[in-house]
Amino acid sequence: MKRVFLFYLICIIFCNIAISQNIMDVKQYSFKSSTYNDTRSFRIALPASAYPNVKYNVLFVLDADYTFDVIASTAIYLQTFDYIPPTAVVAIDYSTSGNRNDVGYELSNNSLDSSGVKFYNYVNTDLTNEINRIIPTSGFYTLVGHSYTASYLNYYINAGNDYITSYILFSPEEMKRVPNFDAKYNTKSPSIRIITAMDDTEERQSFSRSLYESFQERQYDVKLYNIKADHMSVIPAGIMQALTSLYDKYYNIDSIYDAIDHADVSLWQSFKNINENNRDLYKQELPISGSCISAFLWTAIQKGEKESIDSLRAYYEKALENEDSDPNALGVMGDLMNKLGLWKEADYYLQRCLERYKKLNQEHETLYWRRVYSLNVLPKLGQYKKAWKILEEGKKIYPDDKAIFSYYQGVLSITNDFLINKGVEQLKIAMKYPDVLKNNFVNLDEVEALLKKGISKEKKNI
Repeated sequence: MKRVFLFYLICIIFCNIAISQNIMDVKQYSFKSSTYNDTRSFRIALPASAYPNVKYNVLFVLDADYTFDVIASTAIYLQTFDYIPPTAVVAIDYSTSGNRNDVGYELSNNSLDSSGVKFYNYVNTDLTNEINRIIPTSGFYTLVGHSYTASYLNYYINAGNDYITSYILFSPEEMKRVPNFDAKYNTKSPSIRIITAMDDTEERQSFSRSLYESFQERQYDVKLYNIKADHMSVIPAGIMQALTSLYDKYYNIDSIYDAIDHADVSLWQSFKNINENNRDLYKQELPISGSCISAFLWTAIQKGEKESIDSLRAYYEKALENEDSDPNALGVMGDLMNKLGLWKEADYYLQRCLERYKKLNQEHETLYWRRVYSLNVLPKLGQYKKAWKILEEGKKIYPDDKAIFSYYQGVLSITNDFLINKGVEQLKIAMKYPDVLKNNFVNLDEVEALLKKGISKEKKNI
């Protein structure tokens, strides 16, 4: 990740992992399908935690009886660590497990029988509407198939299906001929990723190459990968390649910093360009997250770009008006206002930061923010009692690390000539736990020097 403010990103990642023993939540749903006039079921996998107000891209998985678990776990893992955007994975369950007859696809002429027409309509209307009712979606939809159902996806592509944005084809079954793919799209043509296995039959590999060439001729966004796997292992071996390739132009926090480093435009213009890229290609706005705020606004502050600072401040201030804002984003915004010398604004965001963490039962994530708030911001506003109280609360939240808060109280006290006697007392307590101080990057020599200074002030006050 990146240099200064790496802490903010670590906070986010750690939160995502620590909230749950599992980073993925899978739920089963059922509903009355108007197409089938019967009850149908499906599953949705989501990350265990996500930014507020997120809109998910959707990965629809066919042959879910054996593909869903491995695809879902990979997609959730990749988005948890910001390699791909927020993505929900949906298992398109058949009427009975493994019953591919539902698909009703004829390989010989790329057509559907009556059963297939129903299934096609079900996926494009009933299931889609139900997913959109349950979770907020971005409108970026990907359909995944393997072998027979990978070839089935050619029907969607040939039909000019504007609903599906992209496709992942694992080892498509060979067909007598490649479809014409003459359909006109009302929106842009789809992105297609074809993954074949080196140890699969030559017929399948050859057909995939022909498909790839046909899509290339039509100037579709298509890529072909031939990986070390066989017909069945191609899914676990290839899903990470497929997803990262599909999102090869997606700006995550790493590529954002790289783009900023090499940009010859202002930080505000970089922000607009990157945001527009993610929105146009993947229907994802940049998240209102601590890492993104830090990447753009902190870099603008470091470079002294006043116009960018003003524009980014206005943008993030508006975005953070939402009462459900990410607490880490609020904390970063508060710290950056502190660095700009805007103490009242810093007070506003850091107070909200602590309140949001408390509401989310995540107060164990507030150590850094309590230090910034109590030592850097509140003293500038003359609110020493509030600062002392916030540090005292920290001792209850972190019972094994009380000493670090005693040390912070000593710093608050002696630096600001506030409750000197108590500050000296707290420093003495802190020094009894040198390992806790060292684990929190506190120099013990500096603690001793501060204590001597406090004792000296104590004597002068007698």
